[in-house]
Amino acid sequence: MTSPGQYASQDGSFARSAGGAAGRGVVLIVIAVALGLFLLAKGFDGADNTAASAGDEPATDSGDEPASDSGDEPADEPSDDPGSDSGDEPVTDTTVPTEPDTTRPPNEVKVAAVNATGAPGVAGRATAILDTQGYVTAAKNASSNVETSVVYYQAGYAEDAKAVASVLVIPADLIQPAPPDVVERIDNNENVADFHVFVFQGADGLAGV
Repeated sequence: MTSPGQYASQDGSFARSAGGAAGRGVVLIVIAVALGLFLLAKGFDGADNTAASAGDEPATDSGDEPASDSGDEPADEPSDDPGSDSGDEPVTDTTVPTEPDTTRPPNEVKVAAVNATGAPGVAGRATAILDTQGYVTAAKNASSNVETSVVYYQAGYAEDAKAVASVLVIPADLIQPAPPDVVERIDNNENVADFHVFVFQGADGLAGV
């Protein structure tokens, strides 16, 4: 009597079972190899992609980016508001322009010698001296006598007044700008309205001759 498992079945089932197991093993091996190759390929591909990404991406370099430099930025534009900056407002000059003081030729300067002493002949003696220097002169009497002598000059004739005072030996500190009513202080003043220098000879004798 034969014991179970002692001999192979005579109907070939064992061979079929062994063959099926071997086939499944081969399939599993093929799958394992394919899976390994796939994972290996993925690993290399990922490494390549990482390397490629690191190499292809432009480096963020602060030297290549435009620096935020206050020197390169445009300056603040001036305000259009005329009242915002007193430096931008036009300066209003209220100074009245005057002619420059220059010494002119004597024949271009009109001088009136005005006797304010009450003594006769004082103005005539002054004009006689000025005539020798080429000045245009007129001898007049003052509307009223004055104590202090003075030499008045119209605007722009300060230097000419100094020259007249020098000729008549009159102190320079008696020279001053003419007041608006200087002509009105002279009798018969019609022909001296456009004169430039007026020598008022006072009682102090400083403008006497």
